[in-house]
Amino acid sequence: MAIATLLVAGCSQNEITEVRTVGNPAVGFDVYTGVATRGTDVSTTTMQGTCDETHYGGFGIMGYYTGSKNWDEAKGTVTPSFMFNQKVTYDTNANEWTYSPTKYWPNNTTDKVSFFAYAPYESNVSGGRVGIVTSPIDDTGIPSIDFTLKEATKIDEMVDLVVAEELNKTAQDEAIQFNFRHTLSKINFKAKLGADYSGLDGTSSFIYITHMWIIGQKGGSLSFDQTNKLTNENSKFYTKATWKDLHWDYENATIAEGDYSIEKIMKMEEKEITEIWADGTEKSIKGIILKKGNKETPVDLFKKDQYLYLIPINDNAEEVAADGAGGCTSGDIQIGFHYDIVSKTADSSNDNPKYAVSHLETAVSLPANHMKRGKFYTYTFTISLKEIKVSAAKVNDWGSVTGNFDVN
Repeated sequence: MAIATLLVAGCSQNEITEVRTVGNPAVGFDVYTGVATRGTDVSTTTMQGTCDETHYGGFGIMGYYTGSKNWDEAKGTVTPSFMFNQKVTYDTNANEWTYSPTKYWPNNTTDKVSFFAYAPYESNVSGGRVGIVTSPIDDTGIPSIDFTLKEATKIDEMVDLVVAEELNKTAQDEAIQFNFRHTLSKINFKAKLGADYSGLDGTSSFIYITHMWIIGQKGGSLSFDQTNKLTNENSKFYTKATWKDLHWDYENATIAEGDYSIEKIMKMEEKEITEIWADGTEKSIKGIILKKGNKETPVDLFKKDQYLYLIPINDNAEEVAADGAGGCTSGDIQIGFHYDIVSKTADSSNDNPKYAVSHLETAVSLPANHMKRGKFYTYTFTISLKEIKVSAAKVNDWGSVTGNFDVN
């Protein structure tokens, strides 16, 4: 069957100078990710989902025609004119990835095309939907992405940015398979007790975790104690940075000055409790309960399938630093952590229990050499009713069994 194909020729490798009718195959795509629905990991399944304002399916492609040259030879002169931010989605009826308009391989079967892909797809040039702004169509070299985290009010919609590239492909390849990889650091939190406190029965008395946040450079707005506000002037909590040359670039990065609440994704009890504060006022508070038995069985602090996806620190090369090197220094990221020790008052009724409360608040530093690209960290806060300390265990590559990091 005759099909219209694009013949890329002429004095510039970026010009489409002629359209011919020949039997060249179409450029097709396939996807694998060991790596969306909002606020969760991007995977092959989530990429196959709907791509609209509220769902993060699909991916985008930049395609570069380099003629007889390999990518490394041509990258300084070519632009993504073959494909520019091409939206690719999954057709569940045909069980295949589709895009429009269809592109065809060059007539010269040895001519090369190189592809760079990212997900989730962003059609908004301002990056308003998923916080992704791609480099313009006239930029040469590896495409870059200006990436902005979701604001705290939309933390449950955090984006897991993944990328892939396939270089020097020809007509013999026909369908291109992308193997996507994670660009961010993924973080989970748990909590446990430092001892099996017999008095914490979960009804009359318990630990009640009420607030968590990432402390800003000038922070303090989320501190309970406003006379001793928690701040982190050396913070490297980036809310914006650029994915460039297959690693992160911080030249025009933004570090949060204010506190960044993560309360919206905390796994709070459905029912509030009534706390009686020192001044006698009553407050209805939601929180997470720790009680006897939670020494050996940590409690999840985040809702199911909710995590933090943060911009890595000191990610200055294509290859991720080895264990024990690179990443953050201790204190680059500090977590504000507030919990109450509550005890039912003597005059409480079972129908309307009230609790006397003692407030505790601290800043916890994530360990050094963490916050690396493509790594999944699980941190466990250990509450001993005295102080919180930090110890680190191993970290595993994203997609394998997660590491555990105790915070005592």
